[in-house]
Amino acid sequence: MAQGVVADNWSLQDITSLFTDGFERDDAHEIVVNGEQHCYRAVSSAVIQTEALFDFLSDLILRDEVLVDQQFTYAWDEVQSPILEAKNLGVVRAYPFLAEAEKIAGPRDRIISHICSTESLRLEHRENVEGWNSNGTTPHALLSATLWGGAGMCARSFVYEKSYTPHPLRKKLFINSGFMLPAADALHQLTTFLDDQKVKVTKKIYGNDSLFSAYINLPALPIRIIQEANSADKLITIALQMRSDFQSLRDWLKMFQNAMSADDTKSLLDYRKQLDSVSQYIDKKIGYGAESKPVTMEAGMGIFKIATQGNPLENIKNQFGVRAMLNKLVLGGAGRAELKKYVSMFGEKGSEIGYEIERSFTQNPS
Repeated sequence: MAQGVVADNWSLQDITSLFTDGFERDDAHEIVVNGEQHCYRAVSSAVIQTEALFDFLSDLILRDEVLVDQQFTYAWDEVQSPILEAKNLGVVRAYPFLAEAEKIAGPRDRIISHICSTESLRLEHRENVEGWNSNGTTPHALLSATLWGGAGMCARSFVYEKSYTPHPLRKKLFINSGFMLPAADALHQLTTFLDDQKVKVTKKIYGNDSLFSAYINLPALPIRIIQEANSADKLITIALQMRSDFQSLRDWLKMFQNAMSADDTKSLLDYRKQLDSVSQYIDKKIGYGAESKPVTMEAGMGIFKIATQGNPLENIKNQFGVRAMLNKLVLGGAGRAELKKYVSMFGEKGSEIGYEIERSFTQNPS
């Protein structure tokens, strides 16, 4: 079975706008839940565009296909955008999810009831439903797009048994309302693992000073793409070219995903052990070790030149195949230089927008 993902046309629309018009200069608004009320908090639209792009780039490389709802592709595919290259290659594919709309309706409504965690959300959603039924309009348009639309995409994911990469504003609502997507997504588990390992490496390099050691943390795959690209309009092209480089990792993820779908505990433990092996190797690489087994480092430029008192077989395994690929992603940098390069690609070096994007990917040591 293809390792596909359901993606939002809304995300692709924001990405297309980024490529054709540059960063949006106004604010978007995320829905924040506080007790029994919700409110709308301003966030940089440029940051939302960037988050959508980085999610999309990762999906382009490590998913077999990215599925979008056929009924709403007009939001982006009628504009000359680099995304069309992915569509022409069949990596991004329109799918008629609403050909059997009745299958979506029930799960969507149940998901809405879970996301509507406050009385104020329930009230505004009822007003949207009544407005749509009476005159085809929704008085709370942002809530409709974020909540109603997001629940509909979650339902597509559930009914067609595919993972889902939500638009950043929908993702924020899910998190803020306590709604959780299913955990059985191999790529999400892998990217979370890579992020955790990169944070560990960066802390080791920059320390834990609460004032001076804040660090940039970008997803590993966008870092690689930005390193290779010489202009913004090449980001999608580079990602598509990298698909062949990461074929073995994509195959590994497919088997990992199949084990999840089959609830194959034995296989799942094996995949987790492989990730644990990478984590332990990284620990040795950056100098973490028990006092009784100190780590010694070999001189040399090679990323894998390391001498340890650990398991020699595990060290060898980490120099080949999928484990070596994951090690390179973790040790490929936290993204400080790459984020500056990314901002410069869109002509925003040293600008307010450039600062806001860098700030949004800055983490404090803990």
